[in-house]
Amino acid sequence: MKVNIIGSGIAGLTAGLTLARNGHEVEIFEQFNRVGGVTGGMEAEGFEWDYGQLVVEAFGKEEFIGAILDELGVLDKLDLVHEEREYVFPDFTIRVPEEYGGQKWRMDFLKKQFPEDAAGLDAYWKDYVRFTRLLTLGGRMEKEGLSTKIAFYLTLLPFLPKLKWSAEKLLAHYFKSEKLKCVFMSILADFFTRPSQFPGLGIFTLNGEVTFEKRMPVQLAKNAVMTRFYSLIGGMKMLMNAMAEAIEECGGKIHTNCAIEKITVKDGKACGVVDQTGKEYACNQVIATGSAKKTFTQILPADVLPEGFTEKVLSIPLMGSVFMVHLGVDYDPSDVLHTVCTYFYGSYDIEGEVKRAQSGLYHEGEAGFVVHFPSLRSPGMAPKGKHALTIYTICPDKLASGDWETEKEKYADKLLEYAEQKMPGLRKHIVVKRIFSPVEFRKLTHLDHHAFGGLAPVMNAWKIPHKTPVEGLWFIGAQSESGGGVNNVLPSSFKTAKRIINGK
Repeated sequence: MKVNIIGSGIAGLTAGLTLARNGHEVEIFEQFNRVGGVTGGMEAEGFEWDYGQLVVEAFGKEEFIGAILDELGVLDKLDLVHEEREYVFPDFTIRVPEEYGGQKWRMDFLKKQFPEDAAGLDAYWKDYVRFTRLLTLGGRMEKEGLSTKIAFYLTLLPFLPKLKWSAEKLLAHYFKSEKLKCVFMSILADFFTRPSQFPGLGIFTLNGEVTFEKRMPVQLAKNAVMTRFYSLIGGMKMLMNAMAEAIEECGGKIHTNCAIEKITVKDGKACGVVDQTGKEYACNQVIATGSAKKTFTQILPADVLPEGFTEKVLSIPLMGSVFMVHLGVDYDPSDVLHTVCTYFYGSYDIEGEVKRAQSGLYHEGEAGFVVHFPSLRSPGMAPKGKHALTIYTICPDKLASGDWETEKEKYADKLLEYAEQKMPGLRKHIVVKRIFSPVEFRKLTHLDHHAFGGLAPVMNAWKIPHKTPVEGLWFIGAQSESGGGVNNVLPSSFKTAKRIINGK
């Protein structure tokens, strides 16, 4: 079987490698001069930065993504180190203790900060462990028998009343303190999703306790395998390059600087793609990644989709954008930055801040920002004696007033001003600065929005299915039904490729 894949981001490479390792002919078409898409990175004057996924999740061999990468033959080509994230709020900091505090150290810490919610924290922890077991059982259902399915549904029963709850409602069920609620929903700012619109049970997956403690055993509860965060030594390009090399070793082809302008459809079936030169590449199946709007309104013939499908595509909720400032500095900031990713929050009002950003108002960094410090674990990403930093925050894709092209320098200076309040002396140590506004990301990805995830995780929103209404055409990636982030896109792309192989 011959499969053509449009795009060489994490979705395209995962699907391509899965197909190639199973003996199928694969050709991947990338419009830029390198593989990786937004999961790649950039270099300048000896410094390297990622500009998509910054840390990865569940890459351990015993974890669900690590198991996929192991099956695909690339896990042993990656150098991984277990990572934590640090959260700095206006009144307190959540930091992994130097001395082991037990598997519930974060819960114990929060009880001291919020004694009025001690009972709620116990209830949350109980449900968290139960939910983790549910996810584990769900992953095993495909491989194990009836007893696993029974255990899954029995574990699911306590959650049935909460299935339609928003994150806002779920956390109100456990906690009284607005500040404590913010601890658990703060990461939602990254998703550009308001707590009132985010699926409540997703809170458990975003706040994995094991991710805060590298010494905690993976096996937290019986039959419940926890996931961890990892830094990829050398940056995300190491994963992308390893997958690309493996595809070519299997006989697959990757074309860079090759933009696809048309998907060929004959007798209702996708049967090829046409590049910018007019050259056609015939195939049995087509997999599209990247922009949903471009796929279904520009490169696919207008008359092959059912009535109303295009309107649905144009209505999918996309995340907003991010504003990034990549820095090369001539000092060591590890006295302030103890982990690769540090979150600094200036506001507890996640609902309000996301709502304002959605209206086109930019907080300039005052509401909070993230500092990524890759050279803490990967010294090769900066010249000797220097370090690479990325400071970023959520922002509107389009400003309510003004534009990013003319305002980006001003906004970069303002973001660095707020960052320096947390990192004294930062600006005097900058030797290299590269600004990435939504404009730069559009140039890089040809997407209307840059986001770490693409599709916003909004409750009850329609999602584009992997198997499209056009026979032989599949759609995967951050704007598909999987949603964004490597931990969503990679396994869904792997499973979609398996469906193609199995004729499903």
